[in-house]
Amino acid sequence: MSDSPAATATDLEPDEAPSPLKQPEFVKLLAISITVALGFGMVVPVLALYAESFGVSLAAIGLVQLTFGLTRFGFGLVGGLVVDRFGERTCTIAGLLIVSASAYAAGFAETFGQFVVARGVGGAGSALFMAGLMNRILRIVEPAAMGRATGQFRSSFLVGIALGPFLGGLAASSFGLAAPFYFYATGLLVAAVIAWFAMRRGAEIRATEKRSPLQALAAARPLLADRRYIAALGATFVGWWSLSGPAQTIGPLFAKSELGFTENQIGVAVTMLAVGEILILLLVAGRASDRYGRRAVLVPSLAATAVATALMGQIDTASWAYFPTMVAIGAGVAAGGAAAGGLLADAIPREGSGAAVGVNQMAGDLGYLISPALIGLVAQHLGFGAAYLVGAVPAAIVLFLAVRLLPRGTRRERSELAVEAH
Repeated sequence: MSDSPAATATDLEPDEAPSPLKQPEFVKLLAISITVALGFGMVVPVLALYAESFGVSLAAIGLVQLTFGLTRFGFGLVGGLVVDRFGERTCTIAGLLIVSASAYAAGFAETFGQFVVARGVGGAGSALFMAGLMNRILRIVEPAAMGRATGQFRSSFLVGIALGPFLGGLAASSFGLAAPFYFYATGLLVAAVIAWFAMRRGAEIRATEKRSPLQALAAARPLLADRRYIAALGATFVGWWSLSGPAQTIGPLFAKSELGFTENQIGVAVTMLAVGEILILLLVAGRASDRYGRRAVLVPSLAATAVATALMGQIDTASWAYFPTMVAIGAGVAAGGAAAGGLLADAIPREGSGAAVGVNQMAGDLGYLISPALIGLVAQHLGFGAAYLVGAVPAAIVLFLAVRLLPRGTRRERSELAVEAH
């Protein structure tokens, strides 16, 4: 396995690469992200309540999110292959329209079964439009600026997710539990219109690069021998594993049962998680990844995630430590995500690979799906301390891979590559 640096060395020094925000198309893609995240956030506070209105059990309510997650995971690679065959613009718009239709269907559902099916279809559409957006970002942003682009893209989604629940609660209280789904669906139609106009540039170029599914998979296969791509997959898995299990699902249970936190205190702690993500993305991680190299950011971010996750389960009387620990997990996950985006840009050829991006998306979805159940099972049988130690294991494993990366992005590495090329 190699880093394969010569094939994808960046064309610009990190400090010479233009900011992604100076590209009008990238800014418009951020507008799509915020619109989608805002609508998604609106349905978060009413999802369980709306499912409960059909008169089903608590276990059945969990089926809604499971169905969404499984279909999104199952269509991760499919979305990438659609990009390779039909282009980013087509894939993005198709995905947005599918999710819009599913949100309308969820709002109009008359039975719980219809609601579950609607959410499942939404998961498939989500995989499609995310594959289209991420592939387009990789194509239009210089690799030397990809750390910043990843941070800005993720920050835009976090902003929408943060504002959405408040607006969703207002809509539900004023117009009923189905209202947030209608607002979400309509917002997705707006996002599809933005994508239609924003992604026109390059559509003609993409039309000449169509690949069949077999051709796309064959083109992506060499990346499985590239340490940068494998490290990116690992970091993506760790990020969603750490958020969904230790922080968002098991965290509130631990805080309530072991630390005696109230609902308000738990809410503040979850907010601290998002604060850690946004601050590290906007202020440090993206630019540092571009200037000092992916390894320089990925190694400390994984170490912080592993240590903070392991320590969280050991908190006993010092309950105040729960808050900075949540900030540390959020910051570690965010920094790792910025570095992973840069690694993808370094590893994937500039002509793009929807299949490769789709597999990366599946890695995140896999972590998001299995972490809550697995860590919850350990907590039930062995206690929270053991559960959080298990939760830290993926970050520790990927940390071992990350330290073996070349210091990509540094001037020393590029000078060495130039010497090797001659």
